This record gives sequence, C-alpha cells and structure tokens, in this order.
Amino acid sequence: MYNVRIELTNNKGFKWYESNGIQFKGYLFDDGKYLAGYEAVDHIRSRFQNTIPKKEILKDLNGIFAFVLTLNKDVLICADRTRSFPLFYTKSDTLIRISDDPKNLRSDNSQLNAEAVKIFLYTGYTTGSSTLYKDILQVHAGEFITVSGSEIRKEFYHFYESDVISDDNAGLELELYGIIDSIGDDLTLSLKDKTPVIPLSSGYDSRLIAAMLKKRGFDNVITFTYGRMNNPELELSEKVARKLGYSWRFIEYTDDTVKDFIVSERFRDYYPSASNYSSMFYLQEYFALEELKRSIPQNSVFIPGHSGDFFAGSHLNKRIISTETENEIIEEIIKKHYNNKRIEKSDISNISESIKETLTNKNKFSYLDFENWDLKERQAKFILNSNRIYECFGYEYRLPLMDKRLMDFFSRVSPGLKYGKSLYDKVLTEKYFSEAGLNFTRETNPTLDQLETQDKKNSIKRILPKKIINFYKEKLKKNHDIYYNIGVTQQMIDDLLNSGEKIDRTGENRNSIIIQWYLYQIRNNKI
Repeated sequence: MYNVRIELTNNKGFKWYESNGIQFKGYLFDDGKYLAGYEAVDHIRSRFQNTIPKKEILKDLNGIFAFVLTLNKDVLICADRTRSFPLFYTKSDTLIRISDDPKNLRSDNSQLNAEAVKIFLYTGYTTGSSTLYKDILQVHAGEFITVSGSEIRKEFYHFYESDVISDDNAGLELELYGIIDSIGDDLTLSLKDKTPVIPLSSGYDSRLIAAMLKKRGFDNVITFTYGRMNNPELELSEKVARKLGYSWRFIEYTDDTVKDFIVSERFRDYYPSASNYSSMFYLQEYFALEELKRSIPQNSVFIPGHSGDFFAGSHLNKRIISTETENEIIEEIIKKHYNNKRIEKSDISNISESIKETLTNKNKFSYLDFENWDLKERQAKFILNSNRIYECFGYEYRLPLMDKRLMDFFSRVSPGLKYGKSLYDKVLTEKYFSEAGLNFTRETNPTLDQLETQDKKNSIKRILPKKIINFYKEKLKKNHDIYYNIGVTQQMIDDLLNSGEKIDRTGENRNSIIIQWYLYQIRNNKI
C-alpha cells in the first residue's frame, strides 16, 4: 500500500488552487466559458463525480493545466496534452512523492541516468517519462497516472491520431476559419482586465493572434520584437503592429544586453526551474523580458504563437509523409531531432529503442506517428517549455494555437494539405489577414518552392562533415546571429574552459553549448 505525499510549490505565473482533494493549475475552456482558479477546481470535481470513464473525461478537457486529484482512496496525477506544467514523481516501497519541482524529490542517493543524459545531449530534453535522474520520473504529455493501493497505472488519454483523413479542401477551409474564430472568442474571455502582450515575429502565428484580438476590439495590446539591428523580422513585425494600431517595441540585443548575465541573480534563479532535470532552458526571449519587465503593466499576459505552424504541417517533408515502417519513422525522428552533437554509432541502437518505446503503432507507422512523437517530446519539452520564462518573471500566458479544437482538426487533415502549411496559410492569408490588411508583398513565410529547395539543402547537409557546417554558421554567418546566441553561449564556453572541461563542438547549433553547460552544473552539484 502506497502512501502519497504531494508537494506542489511553484506558484510563479500561474498559482495552484486547492479544494476538497483537488490541486489544480492553469485554465480550461468549456462551452463558451473560461474557467480558472476555484471555478476550474469545481469543474474538475463535478466531472469526476459521474460515471464517465476517466480517459473520456480527460480527453474532453480543453486548456492548459495540471492537476492532482484524490478520489476516494485513489490519487490521479494528470498533465494536459502538451505538458504545460511539468509534474514529477518518485517512489519507494511504501511512498510516492509528487512535486512540480524535481529538486524536492532528489535525494543523496539519486544517481544520474546515463542513457537519459546521452539523449539529452543529442536533443536538449529527456524522452518518455525519464529525467536526468534514475529515481525521478515525469508525467508525460497527454498522460494520467493512477495510484491505487499498491498499484501504479500509467495511461495515455491523448494521442495525435485520427481514424479518418480528409482532403476536402473547401470544406476544411471553412471549418478551420470557424475554429479559429471560436478560439479567438475564448481567448477574449480569458483576457478580461488583462493587458495582452504578443512576441511579434514576421511569421503567421503571432500575426494571427494579433489579428484575432483586433477583430474583437482590443486596443491595449503591446507587441514586441527583439534581437540585433539586422533582425530580418523587424520590418514586417512593425508593419503588422502599426497597421493594427498596436504598441510595438523593439528590444535591441547588444554586447551590453548580455554582459555577465551568467552570474546574475535572476539567471541563477531562472535556469534550474526552467530545466527541471528534463529540458534545456530557453534564453532567446530572456533578455527581452528583462527589459519589458520595467515598463509593462503588472496585469500583462503573454500570448506566444506556439505552435500553430507545427499542427499545420511545418515539420513534415516528403520523406516523412511517405513513411510506412517503424524503422523509417525512427530514422526520420533521429535525422530531424537528434542533432545537437554527432551521433556515436554505439548509441544508435539505444536511441532507436528509446524512440520505439514511445511510438504507439496506432497510426500504422505513418507521418502521424512522427507528429505524435514530436508533440509529446519536442513540442512539450522544448518548444512549450520556453514558457517557463514568463513564469520566471511572474506572468501568466495563453496558448490559443495549442487549443484542442485546432489540434484535433489538423490530426485529420490530409498530409497533402499540411505540407508547406498549405491549408493553414491559405485560410490565414485569404480570410484573416486580408480582412485586417495584413498581407504584404515581401513575406518571410517560405513558399512551397523554397521549402523544396531547403529540403534538398538539408539532404546535402546530412552528408557533409559537421566541421564544414559549423564553420559556415560560426564564421561566415556570425553577423547574422540575430538573437546573439554566439555572444550568450561564449560566456558558457569560457566558464566550461575555465573549469577544465572539454567541449563537444560537433553539434549543428549553439544549443549544444547550453546543454553541456547545464549538465556540468548538475554533475558538479551546483544546482
């Protein structure tokens, strides 16, 4: 018989609410209502008091959330479809401890998980339920865990899948437009008495969010763009903001912006809680938040564009679409996502096996298996984990393009309409953007021809030595380092070298330096 100890301590940004055996964090949408705080707690309680199977209840929830529910003598631990608020647990013979901070669960006997460390070096995150420590596990995206007596049952309530695939172009366009409108209406409900803040790029996702708010009469929206002066997104992002009549701020990154950040108190507080022994911490927007914090209202809510383009098909190429076997899926996942260091031949078998364990075979080894893996691993633990940055600075956020309706819709759209985001981009440009005057002659969004060309370049890159690729990126393109990644990670390189560490430079980007520096902190008990 397990005893269960619940230790939920992270109240930055979103707070935990507790009542009658339920601890809840986040928000829900239900039948045109926005539910947060105790309203969301009551909603969860009422749903679980009926006889509907748990899986069906959870499958129906729409929002970003995590909760722990004590029901009779059982304890239910649940993460939403994208692991918005990470939950961790550890178990002994008689005790299960649950926490939102894995440091609370680490003991003197905790040992690093060597295989998880290897995967972390390749990807920037641990996969499956593993963390960097053997005895600390995490709740997977779309998973719920039931502790009942002496039994622990783990079950997924959500897979990115569909029994029916549609290529009805006209019908899907109309349906998608309606879904986007519904999402915009719900977003409006959630922003009562709040100041929306949009990280505005030149891409379509953030532009869509800005257009959603304008269509619903918002005039207090703050937008911002950041990076070096040569950031190619500046011109278009400013055009979008000015066209909509929104405040636009450019936060320039210079040597002074990033100077000595690595020893600052804010950073030392941020990176452990943003990584949680399972994800690379995100820095791209960190310096922008440092500046914005001084001037934006306390009631600000950040609304990033994650991850409309992913669901729309941005990660698909023709090889992925044509996959039919388990080995082909695994090969494409490795090619796309295991590139932060050169893969050792001796690791390929274990990497393949770890991916195989997370494949469901529900989609008969199709592109949907690839996207399901991407959703539960890269999107949840890398892309969306970047939202820890808003929490660090004390702000809530909204994720309108991670909405259940959009997710379910794109899971049944044919790959031909998802390739190059064909359907999505058409609806946005011909409907949403045309209505708001947000189509421009010089766009940075790639065309299908440009995608084809990039696909060919990527194929060539795979056979080139990493030294050549990195020379091009580090030397010839240094002036195009628009987010100052080189300047930021140089401080970590210096710190590692001063500590006598060797640095693996075989990766394709500077994330590999952040990953190595973080692992050094863990191995040397600095966090």
